[in-house]
Amino acid sequence: MKNFLLRVFISAAFLGLLFYLIRGDIPEIAQVLKRLNRPLCAVSVLIFLSTAVVLARRLELIFAAKDIRLGLRETVNLTFVGYFFNNFLPTSVGGDIVKAMCVSRLTGNAVSSVTSVLLDRLFGLFTFIFIPGLSFLFFLKEIRNPAVPALIYSLLASSLFCFVILFNRDLARRFGFVEVLLNRIGIGPKIRKIYDEIHGFRHHRGVIAEAMALSVIGQSVSIVALYLLARALGAQAPILYFFLLVPVVHLVSMLPSLNGLGIREGAYVYFLTPVIGREYAAAISVLWLGLLFLLSVIGGLIYFFRHDYHIRFTSLGKEATP
Repeated sequence: MKNFLLRVFISAAFLGLLFYLIRGDIPEIAQVLKRLNRPLCAVSVLIFLSTAVVLARRLELIFAAKDIRLGLRETVNLTFVGYFFNNFLPTSVGGDIVKAMCVSRLTGNAVSSVTSVLLDRLFGLFTFIFIPGLSFLFFLKEIRNPAVPALIYSLLASSLFCFVILFNRDLARRFGFVEVLLNRIGIGPKIRKIYDEIHGFRHHRGVIAEAMALSVIGQSVSIVALYLLARALGAQAPILYFFLLVPVVHLVSMLPSLNGLGIREGAYVYFLTPVIGREYAAAISVLWLGLLFLLSVIGGLIYFFRHDYHIRFTSLGKEATP
């Protein structure tokens, strides 16, 4: 309860700060929203919804590699359910916990369920960092905010390091002190099980390559959807700017909050204002929030009608623990 209240406070604080900063631009933002090209916006929404299918296919591949036989329809359902629970659990990745628990209930295999969902998230995070890193090759000289390249390249280096640690046991042994610390707090054996499962995934090179390709496709499609939203509002900017900045916004929104609420909207205004103007950046953040709400509604309906997904949140940790 305390963690939930803290996330509420963080989101409320960022929303309050954002409202204060854009208070003078609210009439212009309203005018931008009124001029919305509705047909183009509808196309953007349909494209955005298709990303759930792409990412669900990635999850299906990973499950199959771990001998968890769930079809695409099931993984699509799980993807939407994850979107729904992101609103209530820590940060914008909290829904992964529920996805792992639902799969564990369906299959009875907690360890493989947890590691499969974790691998799915890792592939997605790496893509979030890879796409803007590649975009910098085209726009590095034009980005005047030094925080952007510093953030991207530090995250890129950290993610590459983590991937090497996960798939190279000899290097991982050099950080044995981490396992000692985990053993002291009683979770060392469980973390070791998950690490061994992830490490064993290195043999599925074809699946890794296909999962990475699907990650790039899925994230690219979602960025194109947001670019079309910007065009529907009348904003003008090269699409490569969106490939550079939108993943940065998504990464920042993973900080503790209510599914990135407040942080995400503030990040859109901060990063996109120099490119398209504050009124357009704020309008985009409003529309994107609406799209996330749509995903949440779909996921909530799926969860409500799928009784085999229902979990007891009083025993959340117990059910998700391998």
